[in-house]
Amino acid sequence: MNNLLIIVDYQYDFVADDGLLTAGKKAQDIENNIYTLSNEYIKNNSDIIFTLDTHIKEEWHIHPESKSFNIHCEKGTKGHKPYGKIEEILSYKNCKVLEKKGYTPTLQDIENIVNNYDNIEICGVVTDICVLQTAITIYNACANMDKNIHFKVNTSACASFNENGHTFALDYMKNILGFEIV
Repeated sequence: MNNLLIIVDYQYDFVADDGLLTAGKKAQDIENNIYTLSNEYIKNNSDIIFTLDTHIKEEWHIHPESKSFNIHCEKGTKGHKPYGKIEEILSYKNCKVLEKKGYTPTLQDIENIVNNYDNIEICGVVTDICVLQTAITIYNACANMDKNIHFKVNTSACASFNENGHTFALDYMKNILGFEIV
């Protein structure tokens, strides 16, 4: 069985106290859980994908997200970098980094994921935005490509700046998408 852990956007701007769109302490509190989970995948020689929300200041004014949020995770700034000790995971030989301009990886990246894995576990930030959107996108690709993949979301390794949104997203992934919630 091919197992994949997707760590969604665990970046400085979403986690640090002074991050530009931070979930703050809630996101900081899951750092050890993501680290431990990642090391389980490393120990089992499984793959990890680390997504990086990636924005460019000169393009921000035309980006659809600019209507809802200020610029964040700007490429080349500390806000774009992985947060804390999670950055160590990027040096693991089976870790692939995917930069993305929107809430999810590209459709080509999603198709590659769906075609190469039997079990996919998702964690990261922000639960009710990029984590949920990634889950929905992968689910839809699976359904449309007739793939039978086991999905799970690790609640101890997800966080949001909006507790109601966090709860809604986990409920949606469980009850609508059929993900195992651990």
